[in-house]
Amino acid sequence: MSMSVSGWLLAGGQGQRMGGLDKGLQNYRGQALASWVMQTLQAQVEWVGVSANRHLDEYKDLSGSDRVFRDDPDLPSDSGPLAGILTGLRHAPGDWLMVCPCDSPHLPNDLVAQLLTQARSQDLDVATPSTQHDGDRPHWVCSLFHKRVYPKLHEQFVKGERKVGRFIQSTRWAAVSFDDPSAFANMNTLESLHGRV
Repeated sequence: MSMSVSGWLLAGGQGQRMGGLDKGLQNYRGQALASWVMQTLQAQVEWVGVSANRHLDEYKDLSGSDRVFRDDPDLPSDSGPLAGILTGLRHAPGDWLMVCPCDSPHLPNDLVAQLLTQARSQDLDVATPSTQHDGDRPHWVCSLFHKRVYPKLHEQFVKGERKVGRFIQSTRWAAVSFDDPSAFANMNTLESLHGRV
């Protein structure tokens, strides 16, 4: 476990592809989708927080802690994942923030270790997992951020930036290759929740 890395579960979306349902609370293989991601993070870091803008009590129950945060009030509502990441950078301890979406239940067990090793060896601001699927595919919303990116992210956010990938590409970043594309698959529709074996 890394004490210098905090885990941050992004569960603040509107679930538009699920008809407005709270994605992270939907059942997948017998437990809430977000629980799978949380368990993966908890095995790799010592502190995990949740970004959620509704059903906060349910997420507190899932996480077993009170570390569930709405987007900070100075951030416009429904501003997407960058608002959740900004909130995480403000509240989480440690030098690094491992951000994971609530709808990726099969994340690698060595995710944090691989990203942190690359980030430290290359003095990166951000390390992003990438898989081969019709070419290199970075998984932007599942990235390891150093806390020093906060001022730049806040500045870009205030100016209207809402794309995680575009922000990351403005930093010192690198893609870190992982072999299994299915490890980063998103369960973002009801069909994907019930259709995957």
